Amino acid sequence: MPAVRRLSFLLLLAAALAGCGSSSPPTPTGSSSPTTTGRSSASPNPDSARSTTTAKGSARFTVLIDAVVGGSQVRSSETGTISFSKRLAHLYKLLPGGGMPQELIVDGPFVYSNANIEAALKDRSVKPWTKLDTRRLSAKERRSKPDELAHVVALVYLPDGMTAAKRIDSMTVANERVTQFRGQVDPARVVANAPASLRSGLAQALRNDYPAQPFPASFWLDDAGRVRRVLVSYTTSGGTQISLDGRFSEFGIAVDTAPPPSGSTADVSP
Repeated sequence: MPAVRRLSFLLLLAAALAGCGSSSPPTPTGSSSPTTTGRSSASPNPDSARSTTTAKGSARFTVLIDAVVGGSQVRSSETGTISFSKRLAHLYKLLPGGGMPQELIVDGPFVYSNANIEAALKDRSVKPWTKLDTRRLSAKERRSKPDELAHVVALVYLPDGMTAAKRIDSMTVANERVTQFRGQVDPARVVANAPASLRSGLAQALRNDYPAQPFPASFWLDDAGRVRRVLVSYTTSGGTQISLDGRFSEFGIAVDTAPPPSGSTADVSP
């Protein structure tokens, strides 16, 4: 199994920051004790889950990434709003060990980041925000910079690659009934079923975050057939245990991509 590049880098950094920090296993958003409602005659269709979800245009999301690195359990988290149809996103990232949350705004080819905020707090001459025009990146530079939007959107596309989907049960979480499905996800099938314009970015996100071979995953769909939660757990070839837990809500929400003040932004485009 090839190295999972993006997460390997993130989690090695997290381990260095967190030391022997730990976290408890994630639970569904809005409830620590979901109520099982049993099987029903009507059930959402996992084959159309991706198209049903993306048809809503946008959503609020949370992604929790847990790993056991060198015997220590560490967690990073991401939250914000994304568009499924355009390159629009506003997200926040938090790594173990504290520090300033990383804020990113994606507006088409432009990516704004508060990457310099800690330096700016110490030196007023430093602009806290950066602006990157991704169209000016070389192919090599583009491959080395993870696409934060594709990283989140990929979770919603995973059901497109699922084979032998098995319905597990239904439960109520935060007054919303969801039905769990479990199956194997084939990354090649995910990319093949995606719109042609998204295949390249989606393929890179899958290479960075998941095993190259089919892997098990669980999905929770609401009664409308929308993806509410995705959970993937696996062990890398190096023995690192990784869990990605993505949750989606507030479909159709507006995505705020207003750029930071120009006077506080340094253009770092090549």
